[in-house]
Amino acid sequence: MKKQKFINTLIALAVLSATWAAFMYYDKRKASEKPAAEAPAAAKIFSVDAQHIQSITFKPQNGEAFTCQRENGKWSITEPRALAVDQANFSGILNSLTTATADEVVDAHPAGLKDYGLDPPDFELDVTTDAKPPSFTLLLGDDTPTSGGFYAQASGNPQVFTLASYMKTSLEKKLFDVRDRRALTLDADQLQKIGIEFKGTAWTLEKNPEGVWDLDLPPPVRADRFTVDGLVSQLRGLTMQTIASEDKKKNGDYGFNSPELHLQLTANNGTQTIVVGKKDKDSDRYFATNSALDPVFTLNSDFVTQFKKNPSDLREKDLFSYSSFDVKHVEVDTPKGHFVFDQQGGKWKETAPKAKDITSEKMDTFLTDLRDLRVDSFPKSGSLADFGLTNPPYRFSVRFGDKNTTEAAEAARSGDHVYIRRSTDPLPGEISKTALDGVEKSLGDL
Repeated sequence: MKKQKFINTLIALAVLSATWAAFMYYDKRKASEKPAAEAPAAAKIFSVDAQHIQSITFKPQNGEAFTCQRENGKWSITEPRALAVDQANFSGILNSLTTATADEVVDAHPAGLKDYGLDPPDFELDVTTDAKPPSFTLLLGDDTPTSGGFYAQASGNPQVFTLASYMKTSLEKKLFDVRDRRALTLDADQLQKIGIEFKGTAWTLEKNPEGVWDLDLPPPVRADRFTVDGLVSQLRGLTMQTIASEDKKKNGDYGFNSPELHLQLTANNGTQTIVVGKKDKDSDRYFATNSALDPVFTLNSDFVTQFKKNPSDLREKDLFSYSSFDVKHVEVDTPKGHFVFDQQGGKWKETAPKAKDITSEKMDTFLTDLRDLRVDSFPKSGSLADFGLTNPPYRFSVRFGDKNTTEAAEAARSGDHVYIRRSTDPLPGEISKTALDGVEKSLGDL
């Protein structure tokens, strides 16, 4: 009996050893095998480069079909009417079309297409090329039940597949989406003159020979750079919001006989006039035309608001633009005398009426107080004599920068008012009656 148990134990050990050896051999072999190759990237639906596409016809199920044609490397709308195309926008459409890949094949041999919204399709794109294939069609259908994509079918292949949902936005375009919607076709950054008229107010901005914007009231005075930059930015991005009529010569009550706003814009390569009429009763937009363009279009109301500025809103209110660390020479006249300061070897010295060293800290305080002078308002009329500026008791002149730029201003007290002007401005502005107190105090500390 004992002998039999011993034999059974040996048999069990032998079976266990054989099983363990087989397992170790299998594991070692799996470890030595090369990893499986990655799945190949999904193939593009259409194997054609964007540069070979010559025309695309966009056919919405409900809406106007239109055709875009490549001519001499540039795209234009040819049907149902000749229109310019937004070239940058259209390059995105070409990229989407030629890089599209199917997310999933849902039916390799569909018995019908109606259940997928493909008979008839929600949207159809007919494409011609100068390569192979010479033409192809892409049908776009319903959204999938999860709305993560939509159904589609390509010519030459019966299978129904899905595309990512963002592709529908990229490809389902209306004519208005594709056309050039710029309301100003001059380069806003090359503008030299901006003339505005509205409801009895008129002003003109013009770049002077130094490339700086002046406000021509007349006479010309310095315009506020940040305000003008904001206006130019509005013009740079000015786009038609809707099309009211493709032909501005046709009769229509758009309010152009009594315009809300009139803009004349001049660049090196031409002049365009934008006339803004009345507000569209169905939206918060205004009807408008451009002398260089055919349609009547609409513009957002905030554009009109931005340009309805009074001249005082456009004038430069800062008197100085220097940075304290950049200043080299300062001259000051006050009722207490004439003072001159020079930076020599990185240190400040008073050179008149007497020579002495000035601490950088005290000089920086004075320069900061002087630079912070800012006009609060502008008188509507008056002569220099009316403002006490025929022989002003205060004069400030600062030379700074690598180009030795000089900025100067003069000021006078007149009753409870203090008037000041840059030397280049024929018209003064008014500052607070205590504005000079800080300047006089920090000057006295020097």
